[in-house]
Amino acid sequence: MRYALSAIGLERIHACVAGNALLAFDIDGTLAPIVERPWDARVPDEVQRGLAALAARRSVAIVTGRAVNDARPMLGFSPRYLIGNHGAEGVPGFERASAAFARVCRGWLDELSADNEPWRALPGVTLEDKTCSLAFHYRGAPDRDAARRLLAERAQRLLPSPTVLDDKCVTNLVPPGAPDKGDALGALLVHSRCERALYVGDDVSDEAVFRLRSPLVLTVRVEHHPKSAADLYLKDQGEVPQLVQMLSRMLVRPSRARAIAARRSETT
Repeated sequence: MRYALSAIGLERIHACVAGNALLAFDIDGTLAPIVERPWDARVPDEVQRGLAALAARRSVAIVTGRAVNDARPMLGFSPRYLIGNHGAEGVPGFERASAAFARVCRGWLDELSADNEPWRALPGVTLEDKTCSLAFHYRGAPDRDAARRLLAERAQRLLPSPTVLDDKCVTNLVPPGAPDKGDALGALLVHSRCERALYVGDDVSDEAVFRLRSPLVLTVRVEHHPKSAADLYLKDQGEVPQLVQMLSRMLVRPSRARAIAARRSETT
C-alpha cells in the first residue's frame, strides 16, 4: 500500500480520474472527522466546496454507513449518488430489497428497545435506528471493551442473524443478504456507465470495496493499516481536504496537476 500523496500515488490517481471516472467517498472518518457524538459530525466547508467542484465535472457518489436522510443535510451539494446504510439503501434498482431490510430492522429495534435489555444499563451506549440497519455507539462507555463484548453477544441472539460491522466504537447491525459497499460500488459503476472508479474510505465497512481488487477501481484508505486491502493510503483524515483539492486540480488543470506530481517526485 503506497502513500496516496506521493508522486507515484498521485500518478495512479490521475490515471484513474482522467477519463470517465466515478469518484466515491465515505463520510465519517473520511470527509468528516470522527467526533464523540455522531450527530455532531460536520463535513468541513472547504471539502464541501471541493466536492461540489468535482461533481460539476465527474459523477460523484457518497457511500456511507449513515442513513440517506441523515447524510444528505451534511452535504452542501447534490452528488449523483447517495448510498446509505453501508450499501443497503439508495442503490438504483434495489428499492424493494431496501424495504425488506427496513422490516428486519424494525423487528430488531422492537426487541432491543425492551426495558429489560442488558445494553440499556451500559452508561455511554446509544442505539441508533438507521431504518435499513441499526448501530450501537459506545465511544462514551467507560469500559469500551466490555461494552463491545456485551453488544457483540447480544447481536448474536437476534433473528435473523445480522452481519456485524464493528469498528471505531460503533457496532453496526446489517440485515443478512444486504449489499455491502463493494456490491454498491459495483452496481454504481454499471449504472453510471463510468469506466473506472476512485474510492476513498477509512474503516472495516470500506474494506468491502478495498477487497474488490478490480483493475477498474482504485482505492484509498484514510490511515495506514497493515491488514487493509486498499491500494493507497492517506496518513490521517486531515489529509482528505488536500486530496480533494488535488482531484479538483487534476480535473480543472490537468497539466498543472502533473507538474505538481513531478515536483513531488523530485523531492521524494
